[in-house]
Amino acid sequence: MIRHPLGLRLNPDQPVRDQIHEAARLGAKGVVLDAIGDLAPHRLGETGRREVRHILRTVELSLIAVSLPTRRPFDTTDQLDERIRRADSAFAMAYELGTTLVLARVGAVPPKDEAVRGEVFTTAVRELGRRADHRGVRLAIETGAEPGETLRSFLEALDVPALGASIDPASWLQAGIDPVRSVRELAGWVAHAYAHDATGSAGVAAINPRGFGFPPGALDWEEYLGAFEEVGYHGFLTVWPPPGRSAAASFTAVAERLKPS
Repeated sequence: MIRHPLGLRLNPDQPVRDQIHEAARLGAKGVVLDAIGDLAPHRLGETGRREVRHILRTVELSLIAVSLPTRRPFDTTDQLDERIRRADSAFAMAYELGTTLVLARVGAVPPKDEAVRGEVFTTAVRELGRRADHRGVRLAIETGAEPGETLRSFLEALDVPALGASIDPASWLQAGIDPVRSVRELAGWVAHAYAHDATGSAGVAAINPRGFGFPPGALDWEEYLGAFEEVGYHGFLTVWPPPGRSAAASFTAVAERLKPS
């Protein structure tokens, strides 16, 4: 069933070295690292970066992407220059660690009737894309509570090649948005994708957008994977373990589900 390599997003609160070795034992082909804590750009120096690259090579894992932690959307001028500067540092670190992809939640595209927010957001994301391109990486915007069509229209209007989309089906399902349809709407912009749903998550929409045949938060896996074939995405599918669940259990469950019949 699966035609994509499976990856694992690591927990920034646990030792990275141990998790990389565990990911390899589980059969993952790559990992996503969060640029926070010991892996924050200002803390991970040249020696540390060499060590991370060495560990990944030793266990033959790819660094799929670096995730840029963001506490606020980029639609306000409050400390905006500093936040963009931190993002730029993460772009540089990602490239030095061996990946050309950075993931970030930049916030939802402001509605058209909020012109001031929209202008700040557009200017900030354009600048992020410019800096990502300068650093030799691509910035993939994590999908959230807006349909793929909204994000696609925004990206098309910006027309910045260094920008793309990182598909998070769980966020869409929590908002009652159909992940299958939204993947199709983002054709040509998909740079990364997760392999998880929102079953068991709090605040999930009561009615599944795929219809009454699917429980709240459940992903239509067959159609989800089929949508990636349709849009020509053949990259990694990353397992992102939910809080409180072990990486081994989460990864194994997805691997078993997607195993060829």
